[in-house]
Amino acid sequence: MMLIAELGSSPAPEWDLRRWCETAADAGADAVKIQLFWAEHFPLAEQASKRPLEFPRERLAEFVETAHSLGLQAGASVFDADAVELAARHCDWLKLAAREQNNTDLELKAFYTLRPVYRSISRREPIFKSMRQTTLWTVERYPTPLWIAIWHAWRAAAFLNSQAVGWGWSSHTCYGLDCFLAARLGASVVEKHLALAPDNIESGHSLLPAHFKRLAAALHR
Repeated sequence: MMLIAELGSSPAPEWDLRRWCETAADAGADAVKIQLFWAEHFPLAEQASKRPLEFPRERLAEFVETAHSLGLQAGASVFDADAVELAARHCDWLKLAAREQNNTDLELKAFYTLRPVYRSISRREPIFKSMRQTTLWTVERYPTPLWIAIWHAWRAAAFLNSQAVGWGWSSHTCYGLDCFLAARLGASVVEKHLALAPDNIESGHSLLPAHFKRLAAALHR
């Protein structure tokens, strides 16, 4: 079982990378992940709010080195060709967000880096079978009500198990039950948002450290 602590934009604006990585390691995560986007990638109405949340790309190597020093893998969600190249140079793996499900060009760029790729989807499609690519099912709703997440976890398991592929679950609830259910149904990777405090930017669909630690212990059992 691989448990990814999704840091998202919550570390902004201080980007205290060591504090966040140490918290993830203490909470039982196997890996940490950030997002490499430019504000211009989003609709015009969202760009002003997204710009302060852009990860400082010149610090990606520092992020990865910090994670490795704590025994964690490090990955990044990529949204453009430059991000793919940068993540392939430094990270252990790349992530493709569900909003890029139809972005075949970006998917191919990520696949041809020869790095492992975790690719989120939110609707059914033919699954590309590769030892280097793992499909993660998600619900693009922030936060996702628990009952909706549980319903999707059942649907994802039925579909992806029928495809005979390794798969995972990317959670946007403020609970851990959907993650535990997905693991019991066959998910080998779980991605869960981690928040250090209730006022973090993405805390509404994250777990605080104590709750994350309980989830990690349950999954690893």
